[in-house]
Amino acid sequence: MPLRKWTKEEEEKLKHLYLETKTPVEEICRIIDRTPPAIQNRLKVLGFQKRRFPSRTKHPDKVTPALARIHAHICGDGYFYETKVKDCYGPWAKYRKKTHRIIYRTCYSNTNPTLIKEFQRDIKEVFGVKGGKLWKNEIRIKSKRIWDLLKKMGAGDSYNWGVGKEIINASKESKKNWIRAFFDDEAYFDNGNRIRVKCVNKKGLQEVTKILNEFVPCHLLPKKGSYWGNTYCININKKDVPKYLSKIGSLRYKQK
Repeated sequence: MPLRKWTKEEEEKLKHLYLETKTPVEEICRIIDRTPPAIQNRLKVLGFQKRRFPSRTKHPDKVTPALARIHAHICGDGYFYETKVKDCYGPWAKYRKKTHRIIYRTCYSNTNPTLIKEFQRDIKEVFGVKGGKLWKNEIRIKSKRIWDLLKKMGAGDSYNWGVGKEIINASKESKKNWIRAFFDDEAYFDNGNRIRVKCVNKKGLQEVTKILNEFVPCHLLPKKGSYWGNTYCININKKDVPKYLSKIGSLRYKQK
């Protein structure tokens, strides 16, 4: 049986239904009386390979205090991970060459409920999405756009994260919020009532020290070599702790 040629009217109807409406593909096939492979091939010929609707995720055009806090929390107690899932749904599933797709997730984990709530509010404010809560202590966001933006800004794993030029060149208020969020995740008071942040990422801590010195004196230990376990430490002396708490503040150490 010879293939039925596409008419101009059919092509215009296909473009309208596929690009300008949310009509399911099964319904489009029924209306135009074509099979899913025929619809897919004609869309490729016309130059429309993927259906596109407005993204639900907002894309910030500048660094705000909320975005700075999100970035800091990912550098502190956050992480990225990707997982492969089966792509076996929809009318074109049996015609696909690739049977899997990649899901990208950005996650933040903390036992402090105040920090968890703040992170969830910031995600909603900056990106317009509500992070999914896993148990009581973790927020997960499924979005490649958010993954790509935070990675581009320097967020990464324990050994490779960095403050990034976007934060370093941001406003003083944004830098202050970045430090506050990162220290609420990573800092602790030692026996001498000094504030310390210990980490394996020396380059990242050097960048933190650079912006922290704009607000309060601090230094990196050790200057040469490393502690046991290849760690490095930002140190704020006891006499400068009140200055840190007044200029930077803390959600975690309010009572302290």
